[in-house]
Amino acid sequence: MVNEQGQPSGRPTVLLVDDENDILEALALTLRRDHRVIVADNGDDALRLLAETGPVAAVISDLRMPGMDGVELLRRVQLEYPDTTRVLHTAQSDLTAAISAINDGGVYRYLSKPVKSDDLRATVQDAVALHGRSTAERHLLETTLKSSIQAVFGCLELASPMAFARAGRIRTRVAELCQMMQLEALWEIEVAAMASQLGAVTIPPSVLAKLDKGEPCNDDEQRMIDAMPGVAIQLLKGIPMMEDVLEIVRGLAPGFQPDPAKAQSPLIEAAIDVIRTAMDFETLESRGMEVESAITVLECREDSALSVLSALRAVNGLDKAEKKQVRGLKVAELEVGMRVAEDIAATSGLVLIGRGMVVTSLLLDRLDNYARMIEIIEPVLAIPGALNPIEVADPDLN
Repeated sequence: MVNEQGQPSGRPTVLLVDDENDILEALALTLRRDHRVIVADNGDDALRLLAETGPVAAVISDLRMPGMDGVELLRRVQLEYPDTTRVLHTAQSDLTAAISAINDGGVYRYLSKPVKSDDLRATVQDAVALHGRSTAERHLLETTLKSSIQAVFGCLELASPMAFARAGRIRTRVAELCQMMQLEALWEIEVAAMASQLGAVTIPPSVLAKLDKGEPCNDDEQRMIDAMPGVAIQLLKGIPMMEDVLEIVRGLAPGFQPDPAKAQSPLIEAAIDVIRTAMDFETLESRGMEVESAITVLECREDSALSVLSALRAVNGLDKAEKKQVRGLKVAELEVGMRVAEDIAATSGLVLIGRGMVVTSLLLDRLDNYARMIEIIEPVLAIPGALNPIEVADPDLN
C-alpha cells in the first residue's frame, strides 16, 4: 500500500485500488493535477486506508485482485461510506461482471482497460460531483431531521412536562444500557426512547400522574397508555430518515407481533428489548421500589429480556450474590419464615402488607382473605432464609 503525500488539502480525494503498480502510477499521474490521490494495492488495505483517512469522494477499483475482488470491495464501501461514489476499472472481457456490479452492487460506472486519460478525468469529475450532491442532500436531510425531532419533542415538553421528564429518564437509562451492551445506531435508539412517550399528549393529566408514579391503572386508562406507540408513529411518520425509529416504536406496542414475511434486524429487536426494559424499570422505580427489587420483578416476567437485565445489573453495580437475596413470587408461593422485601399492594394502590414483615401462617391467612376480595400485584418480593423462632412466631415483634 502506498499513500501519495503532498497533495493540496482543498482538492477532492480519490482512492485508487489495483494490484498492478504500473496501472496505479498511470492512473494517479492522470488524476493528480485536479485531485488528492491515495492508492492501495488490495481490498483489505483499501478499507484500512479509508478507516484511517475517512471517507473520500470516489473509489476507483480494479475488478480482479488477489483476496477481496473489486465488486466485494465496492460493496463494502457502499455499506460503510454510502456517499462515496464507486467506479469499477476492469478489462473488456469482464464486461458481464461489471454490468452485474452496476445493477446489484451500487457501482456508479465502469471503465474499460486501458482507459483513455480524458475518459478517466471525465468519469472521476462526474463521480466527485455526484459525491458532492449526495453529501449536500444528506446534510440537508440530517438538518431537517434534527429540526423536526426538536420541534416534536419541544411540543411534548410544552404539552406535558411530566411526560417529557419521564421520557428523559428513560432515554438516559437506554443510553447507559446501549453503552454497556455495545449497541450501534445509538441515536435511533435514543430517539425511539423519547418517542415512546410522545403519545402522552393524548392522555388526561390524571392518567399521566398515575403513569409517572407507577400506580396501577384501570382498563380504560391502560388502553390509553397502550395506544401511545401508535400515536407516536402518526406524529413521526412524515419525518425523513426515521424508518428504523418507527420500527422500534412499533415494536413497543403491547402484543406486537413482527410480520413473519419481513425479517426484523437484530439491532431493532435489541432496541425494542432495551427500551421496553427501561420503561418497565422506570415504572417500578416510580412506584418506590429499590433497584435490586425492581430488577428482580422484571426477571420474574415470562417475556423478560435477560441479557438487557444483566446489563441493567451491571450498570447499577449489582453482583450475582445480591441477585440471589431477593425472589419474585406469587402470593401462593410465599412460605413461613420469609421476609417481605417490598410492600405487598393491591392493584388499586392500597398497601396490604408493609415491607420488612416476616411471613407467618397468620400473615398468609390474611393475604388469602385479601386475595378473595381484591387483586394483588404480583410478583411479590421476598427474602428467603432461616429466621429465628421468635421472629416467625410473633409478627408484632418485627
